[in-house]
Formats: sequence, structure tokens, C-alpha cells
Amino acid sequence: MRSFVLSFVALGLAAGTAHAQPGAHASAPRLRMGLELGVGLQVGQISCESEGDFCNDFTEAGGLNLNAAYFVNPRLGIALDLWGMSHTEDNFTFTHIVNTVGVKWRPIPILTLSAGVGAAHAQAQYNGVVLATARSEDAFAVMGAASLDVIRARRWALSVEGRFGTGFYGDDNDNNTADVVGRNAGLGAGFTFFGF
Repeated sequence: MRSFVLSFVALGLAAGTAHAQPGAHASAPRLRMGLELGVGLQVGQISCESEGDFCNDFTEAGGLNLNAAYFVNPRLGIALDLWGMSHTEDNFTFTHIVNTVGVKWRPIPILTLSAGVGAAHAQAQYNGVVLATARSEDAFAVMGAASLDVIRARRWALSVEGRFGTGFYGDDNDNNTADVVGRNAGLGAGFTFFGF
């Protein structure tokens, strides 16, 4: 999956560079407003901080995200983002999911910055079967992302995106510090459809 995403990003960058040459368009692209739907693939890692060794071995991961946003003007939108990253080894899969509601801000037409708050949870699977005892409770989560359009058509765009999400699990000691902090970090490519 990593080589697929990296090849996809490289292809997008090469095409985007050619697409941006002077004279490539006779007219400027129209402003993006209204509903946008997106899907993305990432490579990256899941990391964890805790008092014990909860998930220190789970590092390399692949990710998938789905998102929907409504832009009230060309620069500002309200967004729902669903994102999971998984690490698989020896028929065992660990997944950390970060789902948020937030805002998207587009300071320039090809750059979109996202931030959100919501809930995260982790789950373990063995041979594709979810282990009943291995799904965590939901925890408070935050997410941030930045995407740069490299190809833009009339109704869709291909972007390179980096994203980071964190879930804060438990506070058994009542010290206002999470017992376990789970993190997703990914870099990849995204497709966005707009102009509905």
C-alpha cells in the first residue's frame, strides 16, 4: 500500500507541475463553494504514550479517510471527517480511529487547512474477527490536516495531504492527564469532488 500511495502522489505532483504551466488554461477555475466530498489514502504510523507498554510495537500503518464539508464561502467550511489507520502483523490488526467535526479554511485556492474535535477509539482484530474485549471506550480526540491541490478539474481535485490525530484515553489518577495518548500521523493523496 505504501508504494501505491507514494507512486500516486508522485504522479499527481508531476501532472500538477505540467498542469500549472503558463497557457495551460484560457480562464481561471471557478470558486469552490457549497458541498465537497473527499476520500484519501495515507501511509504513516500509529504511536502511543502510556505508563505501560500498551501499543509501543504498533508503528507503521496505512490509513483511509472520508470527509464531507460545506463551504459557506470560498475560504471557510464546516466539515465532518472519519479517519482510521491500521497496522497488521501475523493475522493481528490494530486500528486507531479518529472521527471529528470541525472547520476547513482555504487561505489560497489550492491550500486547505483542517482542524476538528471529536472522538477516537482503538480496536484489535484477529483473522478479520473483532475481538469483543479489544475495543476501547470512546475518548476525546483532536485532528489537524493540510492539503495542497496538485491537479484541479472543474468538479474534482487531487491533492497531497498530511494529517495528524490524537485520542486521549482515561484519567484514572485524576491528575488531568490522559492515561493513554494514541496518535495517528499520515501522508498521502486525496480526491475531492465538488460543484454539486
